[in-house]
Amino acid sequence: MATQRHEVEVETRTIGPLVLTTPVLRRLGFREMVNRHCPIAEQAELDHGLVAELGTQSRLSDPTALYDLPGWAERFAITTLYPEIERTGQVNEDRAGRMLDALYDQRAVIWGDVVATAARDDGLDLHRLHADTLAMPFAGLCADQPTDAGGPRLEPGDNPAGAWWQPLKLFALAAGDGGLPVWFDVLHGGTGDSTTYAPQFAAFSDHARLARFLPLEDIILIGDRKMPTAENQLTWLRLNLGYIGPMTLQDHHRQSLRALLAAGRAWQALPYVAKRESAKPTAQRTGYRGLGHSVAVTDPEDPTRHWSVRHLYIHSRALAKREAARRDTDMQAIEAALQRIQGLVNKDDYKTPEVITRRVQSKAFKKRPAQKYCTIEVVHPTDRPTAPLELRYSVDQAQMQRDAELDGVYLLVAGGKAATLSEAEMAAEWKGQYKVEHCFRLVNQLFLVTPLFLKTPQRIAALVFLIMVGALIAGLIERQVRRALAEHQQPITGLMPEGRDTLHPTVARLFKAFTDYSLVQVKDARGRVVEVRFARLNPVQAQILKMIGLPQPAELFTQPVLACT
Repeated sequence: MATQRHEVEVETRTIGPLVLTTPVLRRLGFREMVNRHCPIAEQAELDHGLVAELGTQSRLSDPTALYDLPGWAERFAITTLYPEIERTGQVNEDRAGRMLDALYDQRAVIWGDVVATAARDDGLDLHRLHADTLAMPFAGLCADQPTDAGGPRLEPGDNPAGAWWQPLKLFALAAGDGGLPVWFDVLHGGTGDSTTYAPQFAAFSDHARLARFLPLEDIILIGDRKMPTAENQLTWLRLNLGYIGPMTLQDHHRQSLRALLAAGRAWQALPYVAKRESAKPTAQRTGYRGLGHSVAVTDPEDPTRHWSVRHLYIHSRALAKREAARRDTDMQAIEAALQRIQGLVNKDDYKTPEVITRRVQSKAFKKRPAQKYCTIEVVHPTDRPTAPLELRYSVDQAQMQRDAELDGVYLLVAGGKAATLSEAEMAAEWKGQYKVEHCFRLVNQLFLVTPLFLKTPQRIAALVFLIMVGALIAGLIERQVRRALAEHQQPITGLMPEGRDTLHPTVARLFKAFTDYSLVQVKDARGRVVEVRFARLNPVQAQILKMIGLPQPAELFTQPVLACT
C-alpha cells in the first residue's frame, strides 16, 4: 500500500515472521557457512550465501515458486532489510538456480556445520535420534535425468494425482530434543526403506562430526518397523550403537511369548501415559503391559562375538480393542458375502467351481486378514440333481481364539545401551518416535515442498536442503519459546484463540502472531528510500521477543538513510 504526500511516497510492507527467523539464521552463521564452501567470483553482485539465506527466508515467510522470488522480495521489503540488495530484480530465478547448483555438491558438509553449530550454541541433545523416511512427490517429469550424474532420481509411483507427480525419498533423523531435524538426505524415488538407515547414519556421523559431541555408544537410534532388520541390527551392534524399533510379530515370536506365559512369566504394567491422555482419569487412559526377555545374537562373520538383545512384548488395551473390532467386522462382512454367494450358486454364471471360488475371493475375502480363518468348499450333492453345486464354508474358531489372546501385542527390539534400559524406559523411548513426524509435518505443511518445477533433480535436492534449514530454524524458535514458557510456567497472554492458555505453542502459531507486522518506507520523488519506520510491536509480539531474547526489529534491520537533495 502506498500514499503520496507532498512529493513523498509512503509505502507499507509486511515483513511478518522475518523478525523471528532472521536473528536465528544470523546466529547460526548460515550465510558464512555457504560462502565458505561455495565461494563465488568477487565481481558477483550477490554471494551464494546471501541468496541461500533469502531462499530459506522465502520458504519460512511466504513459500512460493522460485520464479517469483522478485515478487516475494518486493512484498517483504528485502531491499530495506538487506542493505546488500539494491533492487528486487537481483533476487531472480537465474541467480537462485546457480546457487542451487553450487549447493548440491556441498549440502552434506554445510548441513553438518549447521547441526554442529546448533548442537553447540543451542544445547541440542543428540542422545536420542529418531529416524524415518517420507515419499515426496514433485510436479514435472524431469525427463533429463542422467543415470551417471550421481543425483537423486525421480521415479513414477502409484499416486492419485496422476503421472505428472513423481516421488523422491526423503530420509531424516530428528533429535529427541524437540524433534528438530539433525540429518536428511534426498534419495531415489524407488529406494527401499530398510536399506537406508545404516549408510545414512554413517553419513550423519561423518559430516556432523558426531564423535565431538558424544561417543556412539551413548546414542540410541529409534525407528519404525523398517529399521530393525537383521542386517541393520548387526550394523548397530558392531558399532556398539543403541537402537530401539518395532518388529512385525512372526510365528516364532508368538511361540516365544506363549512359552514365556506358560513358564509362569506375567505381564507387568507399564506406567507410560501419552501426553494427550495426561488429563484423563486413570481408568480412561490407554493401559500398557510389558513382558521382556533377552535373546543372544552371534555375529555370523565372527562367531566369537556375541550380544544380548532385548525383546519386549507390549500389550496395548486400546490396540486390542481395535484389533478385535476389526476382526469381528471382517468376519461379519465375510460371512454375509458368503451367504449371499450361497444363494447365487447354480444361477447366472455361478455354475462352475472355478467361478464360484473366484467370486468368493473377490467378493467375500478381498484383502481381509480374517479370511485365514475361513475354509470354503464347492461340493456336488448327490441328492439334489436340480442344484448340482453347493458352497460350504467353515470357520476355525480355535485359531481365532488363539489369535485373540494376542490382540494388541507388538514387539520392540533393543540393542546396545538400549538393551540395558528398564521395560518402562524402553517403551517410553520408543513412544517418542512421533517427534520425527513433527519434522516431516513442518516440511510438508509449512514450507511447501510441492509442487515444484525445477530443471534437474539435483536442484530439487538442493532446494530440499534449504527447506530443511528452514525446518531447523522454525524448530529452534518453537523449542526456545516452549522452554522459556516452561521455565516461567506462564503462557503468552493473547497468543491462542479465544484467550486459551498453552505452554506448548506451535511455530505456526508463533509465526501467525507476526503475520501483520510491517514497516513503512518513506520515498522521495526519485523513488529512493529516505526513511524507514518500524511498526510498534503489539503486546503478543513484544512478549515473544522478550521471552526468547530477540532484538527489536529496528535494531535487527539497519540500513543507511539517503540524504534528501
